[in-house]
Amino acid sequence: MAARYRILSLDGGGTWALIQARALRQIYGDLRGRDVLAQFDLVAANSGGAIVAAALACDFTLSEIDALFGDESARDEIFVTLAPWERIPSALLDLGPKYRASAKLDGLKDRLAPTGDTPLDRLAQAIQRPGGPKPPDYLIVAFDFDTLRAVFFRSNVESNARSGPVGPSPTLAEAVHASSNAPVNYFDAPATFDTPAYLGRRFWDGALAGMNNPLLAAVVEARANDVRAEDIIALSIGTGSVILPPEADDVRPPLAAPRGASGTVHDLKAVAGAILDDPPDAATFIAHTLLGQPLGRDPEHPVTGGALVRVSPLVQPVRGADGGWTLPRGLREDEFARLTELELDAIDPGDIALLQRFCDAWLAGHVPNQPIRANRQLQCEIGFASFPLAAEHWKKLAGL
Repeated sequence: MAARYRILSLDGGGTWALIQARALRQIYGDLRGRDVLAQFDLVAANSGGAIVAAALACDFTLSEIDALFGDESARDEIFVTLAPWERIPSALLDLGPKYRASAKLDGLKDRLAPTGDTPLDRLAQAIQRPGGPKPPDYLIVAFDFDTLRAVFFRSNVESNARSGPVGPSPTLAEAVHASSNAPVNYFDAPATFDTPAYLGRRFWDGALAGMNNPLLAAVVEARANDVRAEDIIALSIGTGSVILPPEADDVRPPLAAPRGASGTVHDLKAVAGAILDDPPDAATFIAHTLLGQPLGRDPEHPVTGGALVRVSPLVQPVRGADGGWTLPRGLREDEFARLTELELDAIDPGDIALLQRFCDAWLAGHVPNQPIRANRQLQCEIGFASFPLAAEHWKKLAGL
């Protein structure tokens, strides 16, 4: 049997990316980052997931990566608030940036030093352990604001998927800065940096390229480099999604999605959120199908034997014994309502604590896991409806 080609794919999601550190720790134990990386051949990441990927390369333990998002001083170095006078237009419209993009790069460099200063094309040599396995390739996604196209920052500059010519690589911190630069309601300017090949170029979050979930890009990267489809296995870790049934007589907010108002400002905010949300089940399902994995439409017997494993918590009610919608175990109604409102820049200590409790309830199987595909009744058709089942399947696939 040919060796498995193992992909780790990490969605964007701002501070919600603490979920990824906790999920990896639940699967692998509290390993150091480079020991986790030794379990994979390719790491693909966007935005908050790119911060997690960089912290793995820096050899943080998984608990230290979790703490990075829980540490108020670390969050304040990345989400540096604009001066009050700079936010007046945003306050008037309830739409506009809150944070300074240039300061984010300084914060990332500080937190990721010294590995963050390594050019991407030298990353493998920098993190290689003597006598250890070859480190995985890195693929970090961003959006080029001037060409309006996706851009891929690669550690493997010889990749068959690259376009040429290839100039000097950005550093790991610079690539993460470009990938994590969410627009409209978050950062005030496109990301820029000083690597000569990128002078004058401007970048936004890779979600604008439709790649908040970079799994499909990772599969294309592997196939372009002659990896057989049947050899690929992938662990795709999200950062949570709000998936609610529509409001009806038998289900009301916060357990249901109210019919939204319309209007220019409201619609702009909704579109900005939708772009960054990048409904991640689409990328996973497309990748699942392209790799020739089984399909199914029977929620009583969901397809669970595939080579792609999706784990991500859902802010979603569950069916009670009477068949009606009810709160997931471990969450109060006010907590559930707050989770439906939280944005990717959740930085208040109380909100971080709520995210941590939400994540722990998901890891325990009380909060729904995101399927690869669900039906219109929110029932799992492909994938796993709970994290423990998904994690167990991944361990079997990966031989853990």
